[in-house]
Amino acid sequence: MSLVRSTLSFVAAALAVSLLSAAAHAQAYPQKPITFVVPFGAGGGTDVIGRMLQDDLRKELGQTILIENKPGANGAIGSAQAARATPDGYTLMLTASSTFSLNPNLMANIQYDQLKDFIPVGFIVRAPWMMVVHEKSGYKTVADVVKAAKENPGKLTVGYWQSNVQVTAEVFQKAAGVQLLKVPYKSVVEAMADLLGQRIDIMFVDIQAARAYIDSGQLRYLAATTATRVSIAPNVPTLVEQGYPSVVTDASVILFAPAKTPQPILERLNEAMVKVVGIPSIREKLQTLGHEPTTMTLPELDNFIRTELVKWHDMIASAGIPKQ
Repeated sequence: MSLVRSTLSFVAAALAVSLLSAAAHAQAYPQKPITFVVPFGAGGGTDVIGRMLQDDLRKELGQTILIENKPGANGAIGSAQAARATPDGYTLMLTASSTFSLNPNLMANIQYDQLKDFIPVGFIVRAPWMMVVHEKSGYKTVADVVKAAKENPGKLTVGYWQSNVQVTAEVFQKAAGVQLLKVPYKSVVEAMADLLGQRIDIMFVDIQAARAYIDSGQLRYLAATTATRVSIAPNVPTLVEQGYPSVVTDASVILFAPAKTPQPILERLNEAMVKVVGIPSIREKLQTLGHEPTTMTLPELDNFIRTELVKWHDMIASAGIPKQ
């Protein structure tokens, strides 16, 4: 009997120490600057969002937020490095859905496990892709593009520079029953230059990259890839509205912590991200870029990541894109 009491006392003491340790983590964190690893180049959409949040996150957390760009392999290189970071809340990864939803479904030898190596801690935005053409192309609607593609199989060109855009183009191609010529680029800047020069026919691109050219009349929106119309471009119909219900894609930007990061730190980061994304001036800036500010709790984030992995797996499989 005394052995049982001794064991119970030991368990109770261990639990107390664990709770005290968790409380200490919550109270002490953060005590030094926090680094956001961005697995894409400086000046890209995810990088711009991270730098937009830096100052308000510094005020909320009481520590400087550093941005460290680690581009390469569609974000896979920086993601693999962030996965190996010490799980203490001081090295996090700010990334887009191409690394956490698409890479695991497209890359055969990926050097990280999205579900085992990372924990999502903060949702920031969802961003639509917009089907864009040159103003002088003569394409006024998606139906015009589909008609031209059917009349000229394999001749109409679509540019892409990352996996999310590539898969979106593949899914549209299958849904429309057409054959497009896919043209790869190293960056959206290069792809946009060729669209402006009328060297490619169409692109799926984010509003941030296209807006100046839309406003100047050089480019034209034909459709949004989201399930409902985009608030900043309410007059642009979705592909769903135009008869393609299977073409629903977007890009999400989310903050991740390495696996095994203490729960109190995860909760503190989630609380900070929800507050900052909810600041009216931040929401306005994000919306101006064409993004939809979004926040979620930790359980909601975990469910979202798991659901997205399945969704993109099914779309990629349906489009017949093999792992490479």
